[in-house]
Amino acid sequence: MLHSFQWNSKIQMIRLCCLLLVVSSFIAMASAAKDVPVYGKDDSIFGGIEEQQGDKPFGKVLDAGTGRYSLRWLSTLKEKGMTELTAITADDKMLKSITPLVEKLGIQDITSLVIGNWFGPEPIFSNEQNEEFLFDTIVADYLIGAMDGFSPYKQDQMIPKLAQHLKPGGRLYIVGMEPIPDSAEGDADIVCQVARARDACLLLAGRRPYREYPLTWVKRQVDRTTGIQFLQAGEYPIRHSGNFIIRQINNGRRWLKLIKPKELENEMKNLLDDLEKQAMEATKDGNKIELSFNYVVSAVKLEEVVIEAA
Repeated sequence: MLHSFQWNSKIQMIRLCCLLLVVSSFIAMASAAKDVPVYGKDDSIFGGIEEQQGDKPFGKVLDAGTGRYSLRWLSTLKEKGMTELTAITADDKMLKSITPLVEKLGIQDITSLVIGNWFGPEPIFSNEQNEEFLFDTIVADYLIGAMDGFSPYKQDQMIPKLAQHLKPGGRLYIVGMEPIPDSAEGDADIVCQVARARDACLLLAGRRPYREYPLTWVKRQVDRTTGIQFLQAGEYPIRHSGNFIIRQINNGRRWLKLIKPKELENEMKNLLDDLEKQAMEATKDGNKIELSFNYVVSAVKLEEVVIEAA
């Protein structure tokens, strides 16, 4: 009996080791998949930028608020005429994350990573008037929506700031998301409820949530900015899957332990748990909920600035 028990234990141990190897392989594969290039043909938003760019080479590119996903796309633009890339982030953790990614993507020879806040005490560029800091293409990928966490109340100054760094004839691409409405009809209302609850958790934890701006607001800012001209805007509908909605709920759960008093933390936990059940019901059988849209606004730097007389 003892030998049988030992043998069964060895079999269980072998099975456990095999299972761990399989899980580790899946994790490694998933991790590797996050480090590969993203082509415009596989992403509607980046594909929209490439379509708006047409045959014009991307040239010297500025990623004004970089992240892992935008870098994966930008790495593919070498074959579309990108000659240099400057990527800026205000987040130290993001800088540590993207530094090895640049090497994995094979663009370290043309890429400069910069840590800085566009509206911080120190300028991002040593001499902002120097031609060295003018670019053929500037990409602001969800930058304005993220500014509330780094430079609140400066959103209206962002587009004029970026326009200063465009070469004449250069292109500015602004990517954003139409804000989720306060309420919606039918199943779509669960998306609104989750967005409110998620942001409430962040605020109660003393954090600032993203604040997206509508397409009409961005177009007004472009029209008001001297020296650039609006070109076009593309809209890309968002279809919310169950997994995506639950990720937003989990984003709220991240901050529960910072909410005081304990009774309020528990109430918010119960609310998120209830919303998850509703979200799973609304998206069962693979149903996706269409609500809001992403957008890309493009503008061009004018060769000559004409100031009209008052």
